[in-house]
Amino acid sequence: MLSTLELRHLVEQSFLPTRCDCTVDPPATLTVRFYQGTSNQEILTVTGIPIAPLNNGFAIETLISDLRNDLDRVSPVAPRYSANHFEKR
Repeated sequence: MLSTLELRHLVEQSFLPTRCDCTVDPPATLTVRFYQGTSNQEILTVTGIPIAPLNNGFAIETLISDLRNDLDRVSPVAPRYSANHFEKR
């Protein structure tokens, strides 16, 4: 299982160059916020994401895909970063 710091880093880096902030809320849930370009206007907030099920690469990749779909619905022009952050380096 990844630490919450590693999990936050994976999620935030997956959306570059779009600004994304992850915070851990009690009792072990994530809140993910997305911001628009240079205006720093919040465009999407997803709360209550349970951390416990995010215990493998597939679960994290599914979360990122779901968040990307949510982001595309509210901001179809958000820039995309296509690198796969789950590959070993």
